Amino acid sequence: MSTNATPDQALRAQLRQALRHGPFPAALHLAIEASGLTLDQIQVRLVEQGARVSVPTLSYWRRGRSRPERPGSIRAVRCLEHLLDLPADSLVALLGPVRPRGRWIGHVTGSTDMGKLFETGRAVEMLTEVGVPPRGALTRISTQVTVTIDSHRRTSSIHLRELVVANVDRLSRCGVIHITQEDPANPPTLAGVRFCRAGRVRMDDAEGVTAAELILDRVLDAGERALVEYEWRFDPGVRMLNYEYRFQQPIREFVLQTRFEPGVIPAQCHRYARQDVSGAEEDRTELWIGSSNTALVAESDVPSGIVGMRWQWS
Repeated sequence: MSTNATPDQALRAQLRQALRHGPFPAALHLAIEASGLTLDQIQVRLVEQGARVSVPTLSYWRRGRSRPERPGSIRAVRCLEHLLDLPADSLVALLGPVRPRGRWIGHVTGSTDMGKLFETGRAVEMLTEVGVPPRGALTRISTQVTVTIDSHRRTSSIHLRELVVANVDRLSRCGVIHITQEDPANPPTLAGVRFCRAGRVRMDDAEGVTAAELILDRVLDAGERALVEYEWRFDPGVRMLNYEYRFQQPIREFVLQTRFEPGVIPAQCHRYARQDVSGAEEDRTELWIGSSNTALVAESDVPSGIVGMRWQWS
C-alpha cells in the first residue's frame, strides 16, 4: 500500500507549517485553498458576521500586496479564523506589530539613521546613485562574511553571502557598499557575484567608498526571500588590521570569519562593537584562532550599529 500523502494531506501539512512560521499571506492563502471556498463566498459570509471586507482587499491580503492593520480589518481576520476553521489568533499572531504610517513609512523598528554609520554623507549619496530600494523596502535576515588575509598580511578578499526578504512588492535589486579606510586610492573590485548580477557601480577614490547595485535573479513580492553572494577583491591586497560590518537594521544572524594564511597568525584577535561611527569600541571579546587558522564571530539577533573584528601582530 502506498504511503504517499494525498494532495489534501500535503496541503494541510503546508498550512500547519505556515501557521507556525508565517508569513501571513502564505498562511491565509493555504487556509483558503484548504477550505474550498472562493473569495466571493468568503466575502459574503464575512458580511453576514458584520465584517465588511471587499473581495479585492481579501485578494490583496492573500497575495501580500497589503495587510490588515486597522481595528475593523483585524476583526475581519478573527472572523476568517472562525470561518476557515483555524485556531483562534493563529492568523492575527502572524501580523506582528502595526506598521507605522505617515512620515514614518519605511522606518524599521530598531533601525539606525545611515548618517550615524558613515564618516561622511558620501556613502549614502553613492548608494542613492546606484539606485538602492527605498528605506525599509528590504531586510537582511542573515549576513555571512569571510575575510581572507594573505601571506603578506594583506587582505586579498572579503566574501559576503546574504539572505534578504522583500517588504514591498516588485523588489528587484539591493545595494552594497565597502569603505576602504586604509588605502582609499586602492578600491576593491566587485567579483564572485552569484544568485544575482552586478548593476551600476560607483567609486570615490578620495573617500575610499565603493557602492554597487545587485540585481536579483527574480522580482520579489512582499515576504519573498532571495540569496545574494558577492566578493570585494583587492589587487594588490590592502593592509587591514580590522574589519567591521555596519547594520542599519537589526539582523537575525551575523557571522564574521577571518582566515589567516599559515605563518601570519596574529598575536591577538578580538571582537568589538560600536553604537555608531563616532563611538568607541565596546564589548570587546578575545577570540581564539583555531587549527584552521581562522577566528570567528557568530551572533544572533544583532541590533543596529557596528560589529567588527580586530587583529594585531607582534
